Amino acid sequence: MLHNFKAVSLSHKKAPLAIRELIALDETACKQFLQLMQTYLQATDILILSTCNRTEVYYSAEEDLSAEIVKLLGVSKGIENISQYFDFFTILNEHHDAIQHLFDVSMGLEAQVVGDMQISNQVKTAYQWSADNNAAGPFLHRLMHAIFFTNKRVQQETAFRDGAASTSYATVELVEELTADIYEPKILV
Repeated sequence: MLHNFKAVSLSHKKAPLAIRELIALDETACKQFLQLMQTYLQATDILILSTCNRTEVYYSAEEDLSAEIVKLLGVSKGIENISQYFDFFTILNEHHDAIQHLFDVSMGLEAQVVGDMQISNQVKTAYQWSADNNAAGPFLHRLMHAIFFTNKRVQQETAFRDGAASTSYATVELVEELTADIYEPKILV
């Protein structure tokens, strides 16, 4: 079971905000969905990541479970015809592609604001939920620790995250730049 890590991703890259909001999972829903996957699907090494810009499911399985995962998301969200949204999902069925995507997401390379520091904490939290629910096997444990080690090196050894730390921080920087020459500007966000 070495080459079977996969991912199902719904993100700002393909899905508009309305679709992302419809399918997003809060903390309770993430934990419940994790349990649904353990109960109904033959998957291991499950990681559920849901942020303001993405809802992603990482898993190990011998076969492609992406259609079943999307259907299960529909059931958990009360969306009767979720298949109409299937084209908004990115399916990563190749082991290397799914691993690379998780690395890229975790480092902030896939964020709307490249280098967003919030995502690494969100990934750590998602991993903790997996570990707490016995959904993280040896492969996911090793992978996540490699990601955490890499993230630490990126922070300590590069200037990658010296710019805006999040979308909200980038917004504040942009507003300050655009209103630098205006005395007491009035801003509506």
